[in-house]
Amino acid sequence: TRLALGRDYGMHDARWMSRFHSDERQAPAYRVGRVFLAGDAAHVHTPAGGQGMNTGMQDAANLSWKLAAVVQGHADAALLDSYQAERHPVGRDVLRSSGGIVRLAMAKRPWELALRAALTTLLDTVGPARRRAVGQITGIGYRYPAPRGAHRLTGTRVPDVALKDGRLYEALRGGRFVLITPEAYEDQGTRKDRLAVEHWASDRRTTVLVRPDGYAAWAADSADAARIEEAVARYVG
Repeated sequence: TRLALGRDYGMHDARWMSRFHSDERQAPAYRVGRVFLAGDAAHVHTPAGGQGMNTGMQDAANLSWKLAAVVQGHADAALLDSYQAERHPVGRDVLRSSGGIVRLAMAKRPWELALRAALTTLLDTVGPARRRAVGQITGIGYRYPAPRGAHRLTGTRVPDVALKDGRLYEALRGGRFVLITPEAYEDQGTRKDRLAVEHWASDRRTTVLVRPDGYAAWAADSADAARIEEAVARYVG
C-alpha cells in the first residue's frame, strides 16, 4: 500500500499474498436447447461498480417468469428466445463499463488522468449524466428491444406507481402480468389482473401491460377494450 497508494496502513509481515486477476468473458449464447445460463455462468467481469449481483438477479428475474409461462402452457416455447435477445446485450454492456471503470481507476498517463477527472466532474455536476450512470450500474435503466413504432414505455422498467388498490410492485408479487389502465377496467374473461392506476406519471391516459419482472410489455396512450384484449392475448395468451 505504501508503494501503490503512498500510505502505510500498519499491516506488516504478510503470511500470504497473491495478485488479483479478473477475467472479462461472456458466453456467446445464453440458451442452447434446454440449457440456460444466467449470472456468473453467463458473464464474468471485474467487481468495479458492484454490477455483478444486480445483473445476475436481473437475469433470473427475466428468465424465471418466461420458464414458468412455458411450463404451465400459457406461452409458446419461442418466448424463451427473448431471454438471449434481452439479457445478452446487458451483459455485454456490463463487461464494458466495469472494465472501463477499472482501467480509469488505474490510469497513469496524463490524458487518462484528465479523462478521469472530466468524467468525475461530469457525474458530480450534471444531473442527467449521473442518472444515466446510476441506471446503467443498477441495471434498471436499460430498455429491452421493442417493435418498430412501439410506445416509448414499451421495454422499459415500470416504476412502483400508485394504484387504486395498492401499489404496482405489491401487485406483481403474485408473479402474473398486471394491466394498468387510467380507469377501472372490467374483467372480460382473460386470466390476468386488471388494476386501475391512480396516477401514472403525468399522463393519466396511458395504459400499460406490465410483465411479471416489472417491464412494460405493451403500452398505449389511448386504448379501447378491443385493443387491450388484443394486447393481453398477444403477450399473455
